Amino acid sequence: MTRKTLLTTFCRSSLTVYNTGDLSFRQVPFCFYGAELKVLTGNRYLCNMDENKDIRVSVIVPFYNAEECIGRCAESLMRQTMRNGIEFVFVNDGSTDGSMERLITVVSQYPHRRQQVKIESQSNLGSAAARQRGNDSAVGDYLIHCDADDWVETDMYESLLAVADRENADVVCSSFFMETRNRTMVRRFKSDRFPNLNDAPLDTLHFAIWNKLVRRDIIMDYELRFFPNANCWEDLGLLFRVLIFAKKVVIVDRAFYHYRREPNASMSTSRMEKVLHDHLLMVDEIEKWFDSQPAELRRQYAPFIRFLRFTAKIKMLRGKNKDIERWKSTYPETNRHIMAYKNIPLPYRLLFLMAEKLPVGFWKIVFRVLGKS
Repeated sequence: MTRKTLLTTFCRSSLTVYNTGDLSFRQVPFCFYGAELKVLTGNRYLCNMDENKDIRVSVIVPFYNAEECIGRCAESLMRQTMRNGIEFVFVNDGSTDGSMERLITVVSQYPHRRQQVKIESQSNLGSAAARQRGNDSAVGDYLIHCDADDWVETDMYESLLAVADRENADVVCSSFFMETRNRTMVRRFKSDRFPNLNDAPLDTLHFAIWNKLVRRDIIMDYELRFFPNANCWEDLGLLFRVLIFAKKVVIVDRAFYHYRREPNASMSTSRMEKVLHDHLLMVDEIEKWFDSQPAELRRQYAPFIRFLRFTAKIKMLRGKNKDIERWKSTYPETNRHIMAYKNIPLPYRLLFLMAEKLPVGFWKIVFRVLGKS
């Protein structure tokens, strides 16, 4: 039986796939810029990237309405010094602006990259689903994500892969640049050894997935997937399991990734509540995952679970609608260990301890006075 030839033509909103065996065609609900289509199954495809052999690194880029920034991101990816053995998987999470057109414009300027680029589209399902779509499509030995509003140094992936190969590492982590409106700061690990999960700060440096090259076999062998519907902390939800199963984690004391951070003051009350909702949902998902594992694993990582619960509810004490009563009644057992949370600065631990010890009525008066000042 001979393989039917598929010819493709690029359209703005869909990919028209022509089947020359019967001269029929159909519209596929995603866009693709690249080479001949080889395999088409449902909403997924593979391009002819040397039949997907020898792909060492898959860079996954989810995006939603990123027209203003995706150009810079894509430029930094197309300019990578790693010319072969790399693929770029862009996942359009239902954008309604000109993100796709901007992306296509950039990619078209790098003809040598065309066969290394995949673009998949889906309805607006959220960042967790978009990241999972990217992971499902990726075929590289190692995976790493890149957010559309950020950018990377030109030798990032070549450098991290070299370390992974030299050290036979399952995970390679690096420092990163934090870009704010006024300045650029470097965030570095305090040690050349990644901390035990029970001791790790639940921060961007330790749990982002864009500054970590992860061996794909770990994700595949242990069937690790992003937890659906939780679109904040979704990277933590995947990475904590990777760290449990990884045999070797290596840290590179050099910044490659430029993380663009908006000021916290710009977060609206509704946005704050959405983040809080997702953080609590993530705790539930992680609890369910531990319930599905041997009991010894839960006992081993009990401090991690406890600190996760405590951290998830902190936003109840932030913003305009502080709710001290809700904070006290949510995971109340975690408040007994406040002074043991060494990753929280001492002044904040003391404030949390006061919030726990003093009556709710006192804090309501304090918040009312502060709100009027």
